[in-house]
Amino acid sequence: KPSFWRALTDNDRGRHAEKSQGVWRQANAEIEPRTFTVLQKADHIEASVDWFLPNAGHAVWTTAYKIYGNGEVMVSADYLPSDVDQVNLPVMPRLGMQMTLPAGLDRVTWLGPGAQETYSDRKDARVGIYSGTVDDQFYAGYVKPGETGNKLDTRWIALTNEKGAGLLAIGQPLLSASALPYGTEDLNAGKHPFQLPHRDYTVLNLDLVQQGVGGDNSWGAWPHQEYLIPCKAYHYEFRLRPIAADENPEKLARE
Repeated sequence: KPSFWRALTDNDRGRHAEKSQGVWRQANAEIEPRTFTVLQKADHIEASVDWFLPNAGHAVWTTAYKIYGNGEVMVSADYLPSDVDQVNLPVMPRLGMQMTLPAGLDRVTWLGPGAQETYSDRKDARVGIYSGTVDDQFYAGYVKPGETGNKLDTRWIALTNEKGAGLLAIGQPLLSASALPYGTEDLNAGKHPFQLPHRDYTVLNLDLVQQGVGGDNSWGAWPHQEYLIPCKAYHYEFRLRPIAADENPEKLARE
């Protein structure tokens, strides 16, 4: 489903982001599907759903799917705010989509900057292919738990089980992605990592963009202007493909 909120960082807390941007937390929680259509084409099925955001002005989010017989799905997303929304609503913490994956898909491999987490204003990392467990993507060293594990400019990201089977997401062309054993709200559910509700499933975020984390100071400074997400129309796309145990995600993504 559409996702507009991220877990608070120390910098977010210091500038009272929940007060200044909290409308987006409510938008993520109260979205309502309004219309759903399905069309049979010659070689695929097309489906589309319109989501209405009752707690964030009069905006509509449309997700369209092209579903092919080999299990491949092309996903496109459009966020369309009203003219009033664009004037009155604050900048967004994130713009993207979130899904949950079954227990066992707890290994992640991606092509992009790494191996550490990266953000729009924290991107001093080499592009390469990196792998690890989903648990490893959570960084426990912050003063309080919060947003963590993002992977900026991701070309593709694969979530697999111990046999190598799972799901591949390919940016069209790039994604801001993360895979964690915590939901967004879980990351702010305790003062220490051991207090967080570790899930038995994987939460996968496939975003167009996430707001920068800032850091000029931690008592009021916002991220710089170029790392903010203004409320306006957006469009992005990605491709989903199942991976068999004997398939190579790098080769599949290239194809």
